[in-house]
Amino acid sequence: MEGFISSGRIADVILVGIAIELIVVGFYMWRKDQGLALLSLASAGLSGGALVLALRAALRETGWLFVAIYLAAALLAHVADLALRLLMTRQPDDLPPRET
Repeated sequence: MEGFISSGRIADVILVGIAIELIVVGFYMWRKDQGLALLSLASAGLSGGALVLALRAALRETGWLFVAIYLAAALLAHVADLALRLLMTRQPDDLPPRET
């Protein structure tokens, strides 16, 4: 078990789990026509994925630069997720009319 974790393979398993979750929940949101919620889900998934990549880089000792790049990517995706969630909390009358 120690080798599984220290080699970074645990991060690969987590990334596969995140990908499956994004596909299943994303398909459901797409079917329900929830555009902003789908974008928020994608950015949250990217944020989590980038954090797991930073963990894998640290476990494999690939260098601080890769860890920093993945953490910066996670921060950007997290900020995008927060912005999308704030947009979703606006009142319906504040939103522009939807084109059909």
